[in-house]
Amino acid sequence: MVTSQTRDLFQLQTELVDMKVDMSVSKAIAQVVDQINQLRNDMHTQFNSLKTEINDLRHEMRDRFSLLENRVTAVETKLGIVGEARKEIRNRFIDYCFKVSWLVLAATVSYFVLQLQLLIK
Repeated sequence: MVTSQTRDLFQLQTELVDMKVDMSVSKAIAQVVDQINQLRNDMHTQFNSLKTEINDLRHEMRDRFSLLENRVTAVETKLGIVGEARKEIRNRFIDYCFKVSWLVLAATVSYFVLQLQLLIK
């Protein structure tokens, strides 16, 4: 009888220990699952904040590139105007040089003709 009670007590104690272990493991698993869920939520929050920052940066870069594009267009236009003015000045300078050279040639020929007339007389 004592052995049977001892066996029963030992079996009861073993079952209690098993139940305590099961409860502890279940509690630990629940805590791990909670931490995983919390980490997932934190990652999701961080991802959303990173996504927002990237979108803001994208908009800022688009605005800056648009501003740079406007400035480059203005510079190209100004350079085109300056180039056209230089081309016009060069063309007029060459035209005036030809006119002056014709005048100098005409004056030289006239001078020689006048000198020849004076020598002939």
